[in-house]
Amino acid sequence: MEVEVPVKIHGILDFVVLESKVPLDLVEELNQEIDTLSEETDNFSDRLVGQIKNGCQLHIDKSRCETFRKLYSAAESYGILYADKFRGAEKALTSAARDNEFVQAVCYEAWSVNSFSGDYNPIHDHGCMVPAVTGLSFVLWTKIPENMRNLSAENMKSASGMLDGCINFVNGPMSQIGEHEFRPSKVLSVSPQVGKFVIFPHWLNHLVYPFSCEGERRSISGNVGLFVKDQIDSVPGVSEDEMKDLLKHQSQNT
Repeated sequence: MEVEVPVKIHGILDFVVLESKVPLDLVEELNQEIDTLSEETDNFSDRLVGQIKNGCQLHIDKSRCETFRKLYSAAESYGILYADKFRGAEKALTSAARDNEFVQAVCYEAWSVNSFSGDYNPIHDHGCMVPAVTGLSFVLWTKIPENMRNLSAENMKSASGMLDGCINFVNGPMSQIGEHEFRPSKVLSVSPQVGKFVIFPHWLNHLVYPFSCEGERRSISGNVGLFVKDQIDSVPGVSEDEMKDLLKHQSQNT
């Protein structure tokens, strides 16, 4: 005799990376402004772990121009959107998930990474703005050299170049036979594309592989602090009027 029994699957949300696209006209504006930066006056490499020996890492100051302010504003809007999407993903797995409690995002720093053949970023995470409850980090790609990676490769064997110039997010082990052992990989590989934007928790370890072709791989990275309602009167470096504008803009773009 067959007996029906109740079955329930429990899943754990390990990490979430949100991916989107930035308009190409903004990408072009950003490239033009970054081209005007100076390695002597805007060098940011002493604050970064990137092994950028053939290119440079430059500070993007939002007070410099309207284009950089657009970048900061977009990152802040994506920060609130990330929080909403994360809570939605949580609710799909557990009834104990809560609503998004973050009402304000502040992008407080950004920089460009202008990489050439042999440059790379070792595995690392990012800091968090104090006194933000938590923080997010982002990457936007604005230039990708032709033939940077082997688009036809299906795996890493035979020095295929499948992940050359790509970013990996790492929160645990991966295994070649993990799928047969009911063990999901905790490594996510993302292939750069011009205009692609990804945002993720500041604590999530990530790395960028080197590439060997000619040309520049340019990306913009930055950090965003997230704040709850009780904190909106005491965010460092943000005036009351700026706060009102931030909240208004973020409510219109999420």
